[in-house]
Amino acid sequence: MLRVTSLASGSSGNAFLVETEQYPLLLEAGLSARTLERLLRRHAVEPASLAAIVLTHEHHDHAQGVGPLARRWQIPVVCSPATQRALGAELDGVECRPLHADGTTIATVDLWGFPVSHDAVDPQGVILAHGATRIGLAIDLGHAPLHVAEALALADFVIVEANHDRERLLSSPYPWSTKHRILGDRGHLSNLQAAELLATIAGSGHLRGAWLAHLSARANDHPQGVLRYIRSYLDMAGHGRLPLQIAERDKPSAIWHSDEWTQQTLLDVS
Repeated sequence: MLRVTSLASGSSGNAFLVETEQYPLLLEAGLSARTLERLLRRHAVEPASLAAIVLTHEHHDHAQGVGPLARRWQIPVVCSPATQRALGAELDGVECRPLHADGTTIATVDLWGFPVSHDAVDPQGVILAHGATRIGLAIDLGHAPLHVAEALALADFVIVEANHDRERLLSSPYPWSTKHRILGDRGHLSNLQAAELLATIAGSGHLRGAWLAHLSARANDHPQGVLRYIRSYLDMAGHGRLPLQIAERDKPSAIWHSDEWTQQTLLDVS
């Protein structure tokens, strides 16, 4: 069993709770430690029970609470060695384990990293496997080359970035320097890029669900508009039945449970 809960996803903070039958872990820690503790307890998880905190990169909206939370509750942190160095003193006194392509095991979860293109030191996407179920995460990336789609095609469930509508971003009041950063190859995925990525992944036949995450502010991306756009694209690509949800920017929202899609798959087959 794998259950994933979105605690928050956006430029103000990202955090996802991943639970197995025995151990929970936190994927990203982009909120304050106190906020993360409160949200974990709201979901009946004691911070001290976390098997690990997994980080994709060092940016504040992904790593804000990692140091205090890990030190307070003696939680190991899994990240790339370069991300560990970039965080520096923030991880003083914290046990760190490497996230890389060769994989690492935390409790009953196997983890692999794969490189993505973003303006961080060593940004990673992540594949987590428990039993026969795999989930994938790719948020904060300016484009999605083939190796990203190939990695995510191994997953039953993915969390991908759908950060902005290009035209809305261009007409927004953001300064041009910010627009240029977001639109660049080391920025953030547009809705079109996210739709193209999901269509490619869905073609593998493994995918049973996806979340659209790290949405920009409503001036650049509207949640229901994102859903309509990407559902329409996937429908034209022949993948219209793929379940999609939004991971809300500033509050707990979507929940995905591996047992539920397994049961649905059996119903579909029968």
